[in-house]
Amino acid sequence: GFPTASEEILGDGKWTAGPSALYAYMGPKWKIGGLLQQYFSYAGPSSRDDVNLTNLQYFLFYSLSETTAVGAAPNIICNWEQDGDNTCTVPIGIGFSTTVQMGKVPVRFGAEFHYSVIQPDDVLGTKWDFRFYVIPAAPSALFDWMN
Repeated sequence: GFPTASEEILGDGKWTAGPSALYAYMGPKWKIGGLLQQYFSYAGPSSRDDVNLTNLQYFLFYSLSETTAVGAAPNIICNWEQDGDNTCTVPIGIGFSTTVQMGKVPVRFGAEFHYSVIQPDDVLGTKWDFRFYVIPAAPSALFDWMN
């Protein structure tokens, strides 16, 4: 991570790095898995707080058809530098997504609502979350080098 925030409130001001792991089951009906990332600060102003942050984006989707699914992919975030009950945000959610063909490119549109069953007392806006996404698929011609 790079300290690119233009204002102090928008970022931690530290250089960060850490390991990541991904698990995914992509069955005919169920898509289940998670992306786990851990960030540690290793450089930056000593006047700023250290970074020790875990982000787990889990996903659980059920396919209603070849192009439509219900499920969600919220992010569990734990800031290990916080005290007591203010460490983690743990959301659950539900959403809907569908894939449409736009020219030659399939594009997935989706919307999800998340509610945090655990949230820090001192962070605004952590109780409810709404996510809207548009994800174009990369044309297979971009991946010819993999064959």
